[in-house]
Amino acid sequence: MHPETHNAPESISPVVAFPGADRRSRPQRHLTDKVPNPFAGPLSKDMWDKAHSVPSQYPDTFDYGMYDRLYERFGDQQPRGGVVYKGTMKLLEAQDCAQCFHRFEIDTYGRGCVHNCAYCYAKSYLSIRRYWNEPMPFPMDIAAIRKIFATVFETSKPNKLRHILERRVPLRLGSMSDAFMWMDKKYPLTLKLLKMLRFYHYPYLIFTRSDLVADDEYLQAMDPHLASIQMSLSSINRELTRQIEPGAPAPSKRLQALRKLAEHGFWTTVRINPLFPIYPDGYYTDPHFDHAKPIKPFNFFAWEMLEVIAQHKIPTVVVGVARLYPPNLRFMRQALGYDMRSHFASDVHEERASLHFSTAETAYYYTRIRELCAIHGLRFSTCYIGNDATGESFQRYQPLWSNRADCCDAVGNVQAFQTTCASLQQSAFIPLTQVAPSS
Repeated sequence: MHPETHNAPESISPVVAFPGADRRSRPQRHLTDKVPNPFAGPLSKDMWDKAHSVPSQYPDTFDYGMYDRLYERFGDQQPRGGVVYKGTMKLLEAQDCAQCFHRFEIDTYGRGCVHNCAYCYAKSYLSIRRYWNEPMPFPMDIAAIRKIFATVFETSKPNKLRHILERRVPLRLGSMSDAFMWMDKKYPLTLKLLKMLRFYHYPYLIFTRSDLVADDEYLQAMDPHLASIQMSLSSINRELTRQIEPGAPAPSKRLQALRKLAEHGFWTTVRINPLFPIYPDGYYTDPHFDHAKPIKPFNFFAWEMLEVIAQHKIPTVVVGVARLYPPNLRFMRQALGYDMRSHFASDVHEERASLHFSTAETAYYYTRIRELCAIHGLRFSTCYIGNDATGESFQRYQPLWSNRADCCDAVGNVQAFQTTCASLQQSAFIPLTQVAPSS
């Protein structure tokens, strides 16, 4: 499906006028007198005050009391870091994602993820620091987000994120944790954020493994002209998925969610990321590979996935080869019962902190998947994040992309995607430590 053939419903105009918004149809609201704080709990009172410290036309009906109830659940045994995740919006600056077009991101939950995927970088990183699901993922401070948006779009006050937000650089939802875990039905942070983004007519890119994204309540909160929705789906093998992604919805549920989203006019993408090659490194590309020796294939990925994806009205596929850090190797061994090291070339895992597939083998998979995408009428792109600190793979595989202007294939396909992180001047970048305090 090409940009010119994608028919989304008419955009829903925001209810308030602000810089850059669509002012066509609805009248502006007027700020009302200051409303007394209805909350008095140990966390909710200060959060409500923070959220309303900047006058705003955004209607705030959020139940901040949920933070109090979470606090009371732990009583005198509060978890390390507290029950509120302190991260907000941040611009990633690490070398292995420096060229990414969509590295302005937010996590509505932090310090864990119920999907608990064995290969997850965040699980590897946070487990070492004893923050992964200890004892659960915790909701972010939504009051801080409301204050940032109100400050930038309804005042002229200085804000560290103003130069990014005013350019409407798309915000990526879900990086270190899935924003659409089903726990959001109890702590509706993501639902609240979606409503806020729609109010301010702000573009966003969703990364998820959850079918919650197609729930009717969430569909009503989103706008097809603002959202690009990407579903991570590395396999259609239900049994292996259950072993490796124990808390994530089944592949069939994710595909059904994507079909529903497409029927509602949303631009959708499947992320085969991580891509786990079927055979050990060099099987297809090393002329010295010993094909006579016994080989145990890893049937997580399958070539027929591309046909299944096409059958669910999904226009784009983004592929990124797997990388495994030492803790991930341990998690994978626990899940599968054998060591994944044997799947990688020995010189690779001895020289690097994480295991990668060789350039030649990676190129083989990318090229063949692209060919299958062409057969099934799918668009194709690659993701290099985490796999190349030099950025060489970003340039190497760009000629394979269907959309050279955007590796995530949203620019030109989603109306509000007019800028990317590549649009920002290097001199305007904000140090990560200044933008996103983290617990």
